[in-house]
Amino acid sequence: MGIGHPEVSYTLGSLGLDWINFDMQHGVLDVETLTAMIQAMSYSQTVPIVRVPSNELAIINKALDFGASGVIVPLVNCREDAEKAVRSSKYAPKGTRSWAQRATQGDPDYAATANTELMVIPQIETETSLQNLEEIICTDGIEAVFCGPYDLSMSLGIFRQFDNPKFMKALDSIVSTCRAHDVAPGLLAPIGSVEENLRRGFKLISLGGDLPMLKDGISKALETARNASKSRSI
Repeated sequence: MGIGHPEVSYTLGSLGLDWINFDMQHGVLDVETLTAMIQAMSYSQTVPIVRVPSNELAIINKALDFGASGVIVPLVNCREDAEKAVRSSKYAPKGTRSWAQRATQGDPDYAATANTELMVIPQIETETSLQNLEEIICTDGIEAVFCGPYDLSMSLGIFRQFDNPKFMKALDSIVSTCRAHDVAPGLLAPIGSVEENLRRGFKLISLGGDLPMLKDGISKALETARNASKSRSI
C-alpha cells in the first residue's frame, strides 16, 4: 500500500487480507499518514506490516510505536545488518528499542509480549545478501524474509528476467535455506502466478500494489465500456 489516505486502508481492511505492507521505502507515506492509515484498519484482523525506508533505529521505533506488527527492512546484506534490525525492534535486554507509552494503548500486555510477537523481516535483494543468506536467516529474532525480485534480478545483472536460470536458482536457494531453518520465505512483489509461487515454496506472497491494482482495474473497466459503446454504435 502506497496511496496515502486512511480511506484506502479502511476499505482494504474489510477484505480478509492476512497482512498489508505499508510502503515507506518507495511510497509517499510519512509517519503521520501511516499512523492514521493503521488506525483506520484497527477494526480488522489484517496484520499491518511496515516497510521502513532504511535500517535505522529511529524509523523502526516509530513504525512499531504507531501500530505496526512487523517491519520489513530493506538492503539487509549480512548478519550484522540483520542483527541491527533485530536490536532496533526489541526492548532490552534483547535490543535497543526505546519505550513509548503510545505503543501500549489498547494492549496492557504490550511490554511483556512485544519482543516475541513483533516480526523483523529482512529483504533479500542483492547478490551479497544471497552470498550471506544462511547467516542472515539464522540470526536470532528472524522468523521470515522477503525476496525483493526486481532489485535482486538487477543485482544479478538479469533485470526482470524472472525465467532466467540464474534467477530461478536464487529463488530456490532462498526457499530451501528458509525451509532448512524453519523461517518463512516471502515474495514481496508479484512475479508469475500465486499458484506457481506457492508450489515453489513461498509462504508470504504479495498480491500487488494498491496503485497498480487501481490502474489495472479502471483500465479494464474502461476497455469494457468502450467496447460496449462501439458495439452499440454499429
